[in-house]
Amino acid sequence: MSVVNIPHTKHRFVEVDGVRVFYRETGPADAPVLLLLHGFPSASHQFRRLMDALGGRYRMIAPDYPGFGYTEVPDGFRYSFDRLADVIEGFVETLGVTSFVMYSFDFGGPVGFRLATRHPEWIAGLIVQNSNAYDEGLSDMARAMSANMPGVEGAEENVRQILELPVTRSQYEGGTTDPELIAPDGWTLDQHFLDAPGRKDAQIELALDYHSNLALYPAWQQWLRDHRPPTLIIWGRNDAFFPETGAHAYLSDLPNAALHFFDTGHFALEENLPEIAPLIADFVDDLHKEHPMKIAVIGARGNLGSAVVRAAAARGIQVTALDRDIMDVTDPASVKDAVAGHDAVVAAIKGTDRLVPRGASTLLEALPLAGVDRLVFLGGGGSLEYAPGQRFVDSPDFPAQYLETARDQSEALEIFRGSDSTVRWSYVSPPPVHLIPGDATGTYRAEARDTPIADANGESRISVGDYASAIVDALLNGSFIRERFTVSY
Repeated sequence: MSVVNIPHTKHRFVEVDGVRVFYRETGPADAPVLLLLHGFPSASHQFRRLMDALGGRYRMIAPDYPGFGYTEVPDGFRYSFDRLADVIEGFVETLGVTSFVMYSFDFGGPVGFRLATRHPEWIAGLIVQNSNAYDEGLSDMARAMSANMPGVEGAEENVRQILELPVTRSQYEGGTTDPELIAPDGWTLDQHFLDAPGRKDAQIELALDYHSNLALYPAWQQWLRDHRPPTLIIWGRNDAFFPETGAHAYLSDLPNAALHFFDTGHFALEENLPEIAPLIADFVDDLHKEHPMKIAVIGARGNLGSAVVRAAAARGIQVTALDRDIMDVTDPASVKDAVAGHDAVVAAIKGTDRLVPRGASTLLEALPLAGVDRLVFLGGGGSLEYAPGQRFVDSPDFPAQYLETARDQSEALEIFRGSDSTVRWSYVSPPPVHLIPGDATGTYRAEARDTPIADANGESRISVGDYASAIVDALLNGSFIRERFTVSY
């Protein structure tokens, strides 16, 4: 008997803040997770063929938003993109999913990017399909629709006109190469739901809120720059709403993203699933291969640098130990040559003649030249504040023997905060006094803040081992981007 791998798909509901969210799920429970976020005016049914194609390999979850598909909302539910994101956020938390590849199509972009900025730790990778996040990706039609806002004369009627069958059908067939490949089921089911009681009013509310997404474009772009998630971009280049310039725009913030165009329209999966599904499978498989992080540690012979080397190696990270006999931290060319080919750099710099701030400036200049975009800089605790605006380094009883180094480290922090470099830096401060010898216990707190973390007795302390572990955590988790953080028990 021939073996044909066709997965079973479950159709379920889950309660989230009074909303009865319908969703489809298929695939092994322990497989990599794909969260499939649908577009307008569709629902999770748009992913049925994709789930059949790949559901034997991955756990695939496709919810219907409030106002779409089979999801049911309580009376008085107010529709906005923030509320859609609230519900999908609660949906993910209710299912207990903590990491997934997010497939964002059309409305899935505004919903998904809100999730990503709230929970960057959830996002293992992005698949972007005709989902815009850039001004240059808006067609004249999209700009006109985005101009429909509450209080604008004729706005509601403008939206109501696009909720009829001819427009719904045109979104599927428009821009396609072979319309015979487009099943009528999609637009027929979409229109069925649009014509259900209350659904057109819901879509009008969302359309009048669409301008809120444009206002968030800069924040979403900053998130992409900061976190650089692995990304696959799939685009129907004949999309009348989101032209292909919107796909190219992602590369300004995600230069390593894979970009693929297809000669089809908005609903690219309808015509090009046989070509797109293998791209998705290869992308997800590559994400889950073992790719050990490779870091360079500057100052690897010192007390803290060597602790980071040990902590990183214990976590399976490949470490290159760098010191002054190998490179000059104040020479951009020297730094570039030494760190090229690494995923990240950890810098534990100490020395006279303003070596610390000069090194900080050099790293911000040299790392982009080397193709390295991640830096964790070990700074001191003297720049932490014991009262608002009062730094320990400026207090009259600050130990004189540490004063020069503490001032240099404080200057380095200001250099980072004032920089417009593309480097995703983190500046880590230990407690101002009690960085004590000792191994890692695995129990500590790390927070982005300018004051020490204190225990119930008002003390702030950390062992060298746990301090190094927190630095490795920041690298592996991609946390504290362009932030100073500190560590304590």
